[in-house]
Amino acid sequence: MTSNKWTNFNDAADQISYELIPHKTIAKVAMIIKKGGWVSLEWPDGYTTKSKAGTSVYLACEFTILSGPYKNRKIWTNIGLHSDNSPKYGEIGRGMIKAILNSAYGIHSKDKSPEAEKRRQIKSFADLDNLTCVAEITINDKGESPRNEIRTIITPSNPKYSEYIEDRRDNFGTNYGTVNNKQSADEVISNELPF
Repeated sequence: MTSNKWTNFNDAADQISYELIPHKTIAKVAMIIKKGGWVSLEWPDGYTTKSKAGTSVYLACEFTILSGPYKNRKIWTNIGLHSDNSPKYGEIGRGMIKAILNSAYGIHSKDKSPEAEKRRQIKSFADLDNLTCVAEITINDKGESPRNEIRTIITPSNPKYSEYIEDRRDNFGTNYGTVNNKQSADEVISNELPF
């Protein structure tokens, strides 16, 4: 009788651990935006998501770690664009997007050259999709169960940046896939303000 891999599991690989990535781990990541389908005059491209309560708008982002011991692990984080409760929500989001562009293109935050200013302009949120940057992964222990998230992007101003970014040639539209890990992007969606 021939053994079937779906009846004999002696040679199956050990299960993968989904323990949290340690707090303040730095990694090179690729960012994908999960299209939320919210369309408005300000955001006509369908990349934005409106909260279930309808009080905030954000980008639902999936970051895939590209190298190191946590390679291929995914972290989901929302980047705030608008909140009826606080204008600060959108300002924090704009700052994070600026940091992502600075990190992806190797721009120092104080660089005001025409080239740097041009790199910090996008036509739509589609220009952010598939960018590679360096991020600090933290643990958010609010809520029922702790989870990893990204709140800080590492830019060239940080001495750790050059250790992780390596080669920036992969910043121009590599497709790293879509949400497919056990933690779904829906678990990240909330009206919680990040301050």
